[in-house]
Amino acid sequence: MKLFRLILLAALAVLALSTAAHAFFGFGGKYETVQPQGETIRIKAADITPTAKFYAIKDGDTEIRFFVVKGPDGAPRAALDACDVCWREGKGYRQEGANMVCENCGMAFNTARINEVRGGCNPHPLERTVDAGGDLLLRVAELKAGAKYFATAKK
Repeated sequence: MKLFRLILLAALAVLALSTAAHAFFGFGGKYETVQPQGETIRIKAADITPTAKFYAIKDGDTEIRFFVVKGPDGAPRAALDACDVCWREGKGYRQEGANMVCENCGMAFNTARINEVRGGCNPHPLERTVDAGGDLLLRVAELKAGAKYFATAKK
């Protein structure tokens, strides 16, 4: 029985350390890296849900981060994971229920407001279109224009 407990404790320790290592080294992180298709980023309709999904693209050495969430009206919403006020802190947003919450100042924004309200601590909106199949299309040029929010932010 003591041997079983020892093995169980060792297994739990390995699991805990591997989870911490993944978080520390960035494996399995918050952002899924997406690749442009020409001048467009395509997010599949099936991936647009009321639970925000966080994505990133690379522009040189800068990682441009954004999120996509289905609003309460069913419309897909897209915004940079940064705002006009707190972006220098490099913290972005987290989701709490139907709200996106600034990780720096704690302001909460209902997902219905994303793409509708600009400025302040609101998530910086991204122009988006939806194709006939319901996929969300974002222009790479617009995402790259948002690089300024990430190039000099704290990491």
